[in-house]
Amino acid sequence: MRDLREFIDAIEGHGQLERITGAKEELEIGGISKIARRDGLETALLFEEIPNTRPGARILTNAGETPLHVTLSLGHEPTSDIREALLAQKAHIAKTETRAVETVTDGPVLDNVQRGSDIDLTEFAAPIWHTNDGGPYIGTGDVVVTESADGEDRNAGTYRVQVHGPKKATLNIRPGRDGDRHRQSYFDRDESFPAVISLGHQPDLFMAANQRFPAHVDELEFVSAQRDQPLEVVEGEESGLPFPARSELVIEGHVRPDAEEITEGPFGEWTGYYGAGETQQRPFEIDRIYHRDDPIVLAYNNVPMASTAMTTIRSGAQLWDQLEKAGITGIDEVTTIFPGIWFQIVSIEQQYPGHSTQVGMQAMSLPAGVWEGRITIIVDEDVDAFDLDEVLWATVSRFDPAEDLQVIENCVSSRINPRMSPEQTESGDHTKSRMLIDATKPYHWKDEFPADTRIDSDLETRLREEYADLFAE
Repeated sequence: MRDLREFIDAIEGHGQLERITGAKEELEIGGISKIARRDGLETALLFEEIPNTRPGARILTNAGETPLHVTLSLGHEPTSDIREALLAQKAHIAKTETRAVETVTDGPVLDNVQRGSDIDLTEFAAPIWHTNDGGPYIGTGDVVVTESADGEDRNAGTYRVQVHGPKKATLNIRPGRDGDRHRQSYFDRDESFPAVISLGHQPDLFMAANQRFPAHVDELEFVSAQRDQPLEVVEGEESGLPFPARSELVIEGHVRPDAEEITEGPFGEWTGYYGAGETQQRPFEIDRIYHRDDPIVLAYNNVPMASTAMTTIRSGAQLWDQLEKAGITGIDEVTTIFPGIWFQIVSIEQQYPGHSTQVGMQAMSLPAGVWEGRITIIVDEDVDAFDLDEVLWATVSRFDPAEDLQVIENCVSSRINPRMSPEQTESGDHTKSRMLIDATKPYHWKDEFPADTRIDSDLETRLREEYADLFAE
């Protein structure tokens, strides 16, 4: 699968796409998408005939909601089972291989090129997603390609992009990110910082761009390896930076170190809150816009209390892989919920005293689990980590708050944390506490722990077969 259109065709073929015409950019596209997710509608939404946009401009939301979306995008065996999808991704990312991209001279993204006075970013679909957003955001599911000033390091990341005018946007890169290092390397030379921003692409590129890899891993080359074929890229006319040849819409531009800052935001974050508020950013000045006919923007809309298959599969698979690579034995299953990194669940086969604490501490400290986590629960291997009812049952029956609860302070967080006070946010001390719940049977007397009353699996299978009419959905 090479591009967003092939992905759309694939999910539509499985009955997981709805086409919607006439919805407005201001609040309607975001509102419809949010209601659909909240109600559990397992389809992506393709908005067409959007008022006040160029003819043919479209936007895709709610892609990556289901295991089927994710496995189709990643090239795994299609499945609707979250565990199967997570295991397939875990097996794949364990390799973390890269493969060179292929630079070509032409591609569908070059069908239309806006230069000079023709540049107009405002004619493409850029919704105001939430009531209190500071303006239209075209970049929520984007892939931003940057390089260090010496050309030795390339990165593809995801950073929010607000539209401020036909030739002006803001690129909100938070401190500490790879893009921030690259930007500073140019500013240290008193040079403009170039970037290319892909706004419509196969979702596997978006997933790679907002995944945490070791510093030496190039996300574009990772996608090439994951697809088992080189990602075709073209180079920007101004910057020479690569971007997908089959992208829907790409903007190329730069940020001047001496530019006067403008107000960006606020924007409703994935947390379900306006955590960061307004920020001051140097504008991203647009040099080129490249787009296909009838371009489709890929959006990642934020819905509180809704975990997408994409975040669960990506975060869970990466954390599971890193726990095993850290040499931790006895790992049975790993998953994440709400909305991926906030809440970790790990089931283990206890092998020695303190094993459950060790696993919990590692889960909170590894790269896949360190940012913005809140709660980590460790359960025994007889508990289905993917069944929240079972996890909660184990928590209330095997966890003693006086003995099995640990609160770890001074953990990594960020300014978008809604629980961070305004004073702490402004001070730059972006740390908060985390909670480790040990819901395993006490190791020293686990063999004497009362037997549970769950039905035997063989008996359950036989009864379901014999009374199939009763248990039919």
